[in-house]
Amino acid sequence: MTVRLINSSPSLTTNDLNKVEALLGIVFPPALRAMWLAHNGGVLDGERCVYQNDQYEFDIKYFLPVLHTKEEGILTVESLYGLLTYDKKILSETMVPFAIDGGGFPFCIDINNGAVYFTNLESQKTICLEQDLDSFISNVITEDEAWG
Repeated sequence: MTVRLINSSPSLTTNDLNKVEALLGIVFPPALRAMWLAHNGGVLDGERCVYQNDQYEFDIKYFLPVLHTKEEGILTVESLYGLLTYDKKILSETMVPFAIDGGGFPFCIDINNGAVYFTNLESQKTICLEQDLDSFISNVITEDEAWG
């Protein structure tokens, strides 16, 4: 998987991720751990980006950081997970948010099978987008490619 994020939050260590997993009582998929260890959240390098497949098209505002935020107002994975899973009971405990669209709706990865989903918080419907994070990233294109 090749994803280059800029404006990332402070770097993470494997120990940091282990602590968050213990706090949440889950284990992150290896692809997600690798992404966070390389870039702790941020925005995709270059132009505004869009996820697009044969059925769906969503903009990607930013990828969520873990533990630390670079700027105020940015949610962390663990804070959004707690809010949507335990407080609002919208997400299953197996769904970990890792990115946000322009409307504030999360892209999630299922820790059981690694599949990537999009959750519409208004309708509370979850849509399966891809079978893994690599496939999701490979379908991220620039705004010009999507709408140009």
